[in-house]
Amino acid sequence: MKEERKFLERMALRNGGLLLIDDVLSAAKDKKCVLHRHFEWDDTEAANQYRREQARGMIQKCKIIITESPDISIRAFVSLSDDQKNGGGYRMTATVLSDDDMKAQLLRDIRTTISRWKRQLHLLDVETLAIINRLEKVVSKTATIDQHVTV
Repeated sequence: MKEERKFLERMALRNGGLLLIDDVLSAAKDKKCVLHRHFEWDDTEAANQYRREQARGMIQKCKIIITESPDISIRAFVSLSDDQKNGGGYRMTATVLSDDDMKAQLLRDIRTTISRWKRQLHLLDVETLAIINRLEKVVSKTATIDQHVTV
């Protein structure tokens, strides 16, 4: 990706530091361009892939309300990393939260996401990083409580 990154940096510099999606696509249409291979150029397949992304977006927007706390709504479906390794898919959040193994996987996935955020945020915003650190402690505490309950 080093060559692609350099190509994109040059594009951005030519446009005052701003990289535009339409410019990237326009350049990538050229089969000799280093970016070309990163795109699906068969319109039928590209349309199918786009519809899959739209379906993912729709699934992720579905919410449920926790009955004990009517002011709290959460995603109705979640994608676990173990499922993503095996072709993907989404599970009903209620099912995941009621199954100890799946709930533990969800908590591991959340901790992994927090860790990724921390690696990115430490460069930008100390205040946000502090919030993420507090979130990490809450998630760890939740995982510890769940371990004690299930033993």
